[in-house]
Amino acid sequence: MFRSVLVAVGMLALASPAVAQGMGQNQPPDQWVMNCNTQRGLDCTVSNMIDGGPNNLLGTFLIVSYSAAYTTLTIVGDGVGRRASLQVDGNPFISTEICGGSGECSYVQEKSAELLQQMRRGSQIVVQISLQDDTMAGPFTQSLAGFETQYRRAVQAQQRR
Repeated sequence: MFRSVLVAVGMLALASPAVAQGMGQNQPPDQWVMNCNTQRGLDCTVSNMIDGGPNNLLGTFLIVSYSAAYTTLTIVGDGVGRRASLQVDGNPFISTEICGGSGECSYVQEKSAELLQQMRRGSQIVVQISLQDDTMAGPFTQSLAGFETQYRRAVQAQQRR
């Protein structure tokens, strides 16, 4: 189990720059995007780059990404992550401390599945990440509008492999 999480974290670390390149300034607000990457086998993800909004002078952002291949939810920040937390609607925050050196923090598959189900039914998320330099990105609020549609597209594309 832990080994599969480490493999997923490694795969997402490789995919994170590709996800970030496909998102960002060209991404309309409140939009979740589906992207398939074949660098190490097919992995289709649903992602959203969440920024701090109009009052965010430092350009801080987070990427929330769900991998259909590895059934793992990951939060990516700018820096070395220490702990990431995600809340769907009024549910309690769910946190992870499984963080890698390139800013990504991943949830074990059970917590990923729990958060996925909440996100599929929910209307918004609140996300934050604590970094090893004692800074924090967030909490940022993001709509879940479009998440379910993009999740279904990712699962369908993943099954076609």
